[in-house]
Amino acid sequence: DGNGTIFWDNIYFSKSAAAPTAPTASAPVPSADAANVVSIFSDAYTDLEGTDFNPNWGQATVVTTETIDGGSVLKYAGLNYQGTVLSAAQDVSGYDTLHVDFWTADSTALNLFLINSGDVTGGDPVEVAHAFDVSVTGSWVSVDIPLSSFSPVDLTMVDQMKVDGNGTIFWDNIYFSKSAA
Repeated sequence: DGNGTIFWDNIYFSKSAAAPTAPTASAPVPSADAANVVSIFSDAYTDLEGTDFNPNWGQATVVTTETIDGGSVLKYAGLNYQGTVLSAAQDVSGYDTLHVDFWTADSTALNLFLINSGDVTGGDPVEVAHAFDVSVTGSWVSVDIPLSSFSPVDLTMVDQMKVDGNGTIFWDNIYFSKSAA
């Protein structure tokens, strides 16, 4: 057989949309009471004044502050490592967690360190890393890291933070938080 009339319709080639390389929406709005927060970077809280988000530590990372959906976020492009220096050592020993929101399309390794620099220890710096799960890409990830996991960092004198890893990372809502009394 094989003879007959065939009608064709809607013949086209398509490709899937490119995966986003930056967030288009803001990070989730934090719900912690401002009275129980020491904010490093967030539009939702009053941040510590004088924080240096891009100290010259010889890093290749390019740091910018971007506006996404009306809010400010930190962007670390081409991450190898990146420091943050607080204007003064902070006593966060009465706090429970370090909260961060991050977004990445391409990171395969991401760590955040709390640090007591040599300036506050009078000797060698003390730093401990938290490794993030970067298996979720293309959406905001909210993480509350127990401060106890940063031991032996002295939580009465945290003066620096560091991030290492790879890819491009967007950050928001970086703050220490405690439960209401």
